[in-house]
Amino acid sequence: MPRVRYLAPVILALALVPAAASAGPDQLYQGVVGTARVVMTLSEDKSDVSGQYFYLSSRLDIDLSGSVQGQTLDLESRTTGDKLHLTRRGTALDGTLTTAKARRLPVSLHAAGTPADLPADLPPKLSTYERWHLAGLKFTPQQAETINGRTVRWYREPLSGIRLFRLESGYAAPAMAAVNHALARSQWENVSAWFACTGFDGAPGTDTAEAGKPWLGARHLSYVWNASWSCAGTAHPDFGTAGTSYDMRTGRELKLDDLLHFGPDPVPAEDSDAWYNYRSKRFAPGVVALLKRHHPDEMTAPAAGDEDDCDYSDPEVWDFPSWALSEKGLWLGAYFARVQRACDGPDWAVIPWSALGLPRGEKP
Repeated sequence: MPRVRYLAPVILALALVPAAASAGPDQLYQGVVGTARVVMTLSEDKSDVSGQYFYLSSRLDIDLSGSVQGQTLDLESRTTGDKLHLTRRGTALDGTLTTAKARRLPVSLHAAGTPADLPADLPPKLSTYERWHLAGLKFTPQQAETINGRTVRWYREPLSGIRLFRLESGYAAPAMAAVNHALARSQWENVSAWFACTGFDGAPGTDTAEAGKPWLGARHLSYVWNASWSCAGTAHPDFGTAGTSYDMRTGRELKLDDLLHFGPDPVPAEDSDAWYNYRSKRFAPGVVALLKRHHPDEMTAPAAGDEDDCDYSDPEVWDFPSWALSEKGLWLGAYFARVQRACDGPDWAVIPWSALGLPRGEKP
């Protein structure tokens, strides 16, 4: 099966959480370390225990792993050097935390339920622990901006600094409401991913997480999200670009297959075996043919043996591209193997609207 190459914030968030033991259900706690409020999740598998916790003052995850013997848990964080010696008393945990600088702090934890004061528009699949990450947080409205005669306003989450816009004018009210709901969910997903990515030094591991200026067409809205990160527990730093687009007549989020497909048959259901086969056998070669037509110089294959050059004529780099819309047409972002990641996302790779074969009403 072809490699799936999505940069989705919620998938990123899940990928960044240290893998917990799966034999027992997660145990969720809240309480204090010294005088600082914390939330912790643990999962036990026989004598092993793993999980993470965060201080409500910063919300950044701190990984934990260790062992359990009877009612005693000994845990350590690879990112901060914190060591916890805890004793289970019913549904509570008590003990001490010793920092890397040998400071000892008392720990008192009790079982936690669902947090109160949750923001509106949260993604539905967040775990209870992830909801604790976001409890009590709010977006701060910032400056308004007029783009193509339509108004957006930017909103910022203060702890993470994650920003995203909302629509204020320029489209039908029902469509704007649907898109603004989706934008809020996306922003909370990215905030959650930011909290889940702690660097090897215990500081934030996300270097970049920002939206570009949106394109607001007569019938479409599109923006690009850029992210780069180096999270403790991952093999190496990484980066990626993802576009999100909406049909502004309905407020529905668009998929690439809505705009670009090849062959007379309907596109198979997404994530089915037939869809993966379609993407590699028909879609990717079709993209190469279109790009060769409109960008012949850039699509010229490198000379034989020149492995350092970017080979955009290789269909495999186009089977699951990132994408976005603009006044010029459909931009596609190639995806290369790690050693050639600098080749990703060429800015020239735009298929004109006229070449997409869309009905007149679907064009900007």
